[in-house]
Amino acid sequence: MKKDRIIPATDKLPRYETYLLRCWQERSQQAEEFLVVWRFSLENPHTGQRRGFASLEALLASLQAELINDGV
Repeated sequence: MKKDRIIPATDKLPRYETYLLRCWQERSQQAEEFLVVWRFSLENPHTGQRRGFASLEALLASLQAELINDGV
């Protein structure tokens, strides 16, 4: 018979986060030129919270703040 392992309260389980990442292009015309920019959103499937980002840099900064700085 297999016994379940009991994890002491002092042992920390690894932290993980799950996100749904959406990426899409938006096109706009300024003067005679067409501009193409990428937009991003992250959704937490557990809470339904969704955040939008106007640039890749903003997306990465948000993830860094959440996972590295706040995750300690």
